[in-house]
Amino acid sequence: MSKDTKARIGIFSLTLLSMASLGITPSIALIMAAFPESSATEVQQLTAIPNLVAIVMALLFSVGANKIPRKVVALAGPIFVALGGLLPYFFGNSLSFLLVCSGIVGAGVGCVSNITQVLITELVSPEKRQATMAQNVIFVNIGAIIMTTCGGMLAAGGWKNNYLIYLVAVPVLLLVAVFIPFYRPDAAPDAAAPAGPKLSLGVKPFIVAGIILTVNCVYSAFANNASILIINGGLGDSGAVGIVNSVSTIGGMVAGVILGKILENRTIQRMSLALGLILMGAGMVTMAFAPSVAVMCVAAFFIGFALSIGFAQCPFVISLSVAPMLIPTAISMYSIGSSLGGTISPTLINGIAGSLLSGSGADCCLVAAGIAFVVAAALLVTGFQGRIIDNAALPQGAQE
Repeated sequence: MSKDTKARIGIFSLTLLSMASLGITPSIALIMAAFPESSATEVQQLTAIPNLVAIVMALLFSVGANKIPRKVVALAGPIFVALGGLLPYFFGNSLSFLLVCSGIVGAGVGCVSNITQVLITELVSPEKRQATMAQNVIFVNIGAIIMTTCGGMLAAGGWKNNYLIYLVAVPVLLLVAVFIPFYRPDAAPDAAAPAGPKLSLGVKPFIVAGIILTVNCVYSAFANNASILIINGGLGDSGAVGIVNSVSTIGGMVAGVILGKILENRTIQRMSLALGLILMGAGMVTMAFAPSVAVMCVAAFFIGFALSIGFAQCPFVISLSVAPMLIPTAISMYSIGSSLGGTISPTLINGIAGSLLSGSGADCCLVAAGIAFVVAAALLVTGFQGRIIDNAALPQGAQE
């Protein structure tokens, strides 16, 4: 088995936990019923706290990444997820304890989301790196499906049983232990080196963080408004909402499978982030005016497809734009931008829609589309992504 193959097995298994914070979402209503003295907002913090802790972990990662062996961080991810996810099954007698455990899960997710991209840049050869980042998105979506679908099945036996979904972290831990090599950051393979040495982080990682922030902000507007458009618009029930969300996940998985082939075209490769935002914006406009659930499913597919473009290409662009030892810090900026995008989306999108329009779900989709189009235009005008690829002298077809 080649080193690339071993690395991919370890990295892809670790990626399955990227969406571990979703594991308990099927039981939110059941937990609300179990703790009637707590408000709905307090219970919903079970899904919000992991995102906030993940941001803190990204900051810590940026500071200590080059001092701690990569495998230690990789192993810490599933350990935190298993610990925070399984303790409530045994000791979940108060909401406060559940919230603390959610924070522990968030610490694990923060480790996973940061270290996986770094491992790809350091352990996978340059000619396979871009395709690997695209394929990695497949496992993000598979992990989300496992967490929500299997978690929901377990919840049929009670909300505490839902927490047993976090047992998935145990085999992940074993796979990481076997397939991720132990090495110190200063001994990382030189495959991650960009075209030329750079003495400072520079502005490019922050621009990439802004791009993924936009991508996640727009996607969150889709997730937050799909049920409003479908149910309030009389197009379907909660089952229809689930179908639309599932189609979006399928779109993301399809993107992970075929992106490597699509990006063999140098022109598309140089502007893929902008094209992804345009595709996402078009999907949001379609959502706003969709006359049926079927049309919404088409829009959701392309929105999920576009999300995967962002998740695959932003880390790749970062790997080409900074020196190897700065990649962990740059990746942490990307992770923070991604988390902030989902966090600020309701406030930003709803605020603009309420100020300029009526504030309806359709208006929120249109505002999100406008943001996507503006950022896409800026990327096309400046040629930001193309210049980084050209400066790195990346050969055509290198992503195969």
